[in-house]
Amino acid sequence: MKARIKLVENVCLLSESESGHGIVIDGAPDIGGRNLGVRPMEMVLMGLGGCTAMDVLSILKKQRQNITDFAIEIEAQRREDPPKVFTDIQIRYIITGRDLKETHVKRAIELSAEKYCSVSAMLEKTAKITHDYSIVNSE
Repeated sequence: MKARIKLVENVCLLSESESGHGIVIDGAPDIGGRNLGVRPMEMVLMGLGGCTAMDVLSILKKQRQNITDFAIEIEAQRREDPPKVFTDIQIRYIITGRDLKETHVKRAIELSAEKYCSVSAMLEKTAKITHDYSIVNSE
């Protein structure tokens, strides 16, 4: 896996993945940024959310769960002193579908957290990661 980071101006960067997709990274105005893109640590949280979402959705699909909507909300706290690593991360899954089984949802989240999510495996070295979920059964 490869990535390329290119300076645009000040601390604004263009990050391009090996697959050819790009994203703008920028800093806060107090460090010379213009708030034109996401911060690096925000991308880490988004990566965590994307990783666990793909796991959970794939597992629930294999369990033949009928999902009609899916969202994840993540909140994190960081150390006050550098390096300002994450110390606590709370992940909340909001899963909507028809006839969803709570045991399947709970197991899918556990499998992602304990076995499949590579981002979670890295972050749990410095942060306590907790998970909760809500299930909305639709008609």
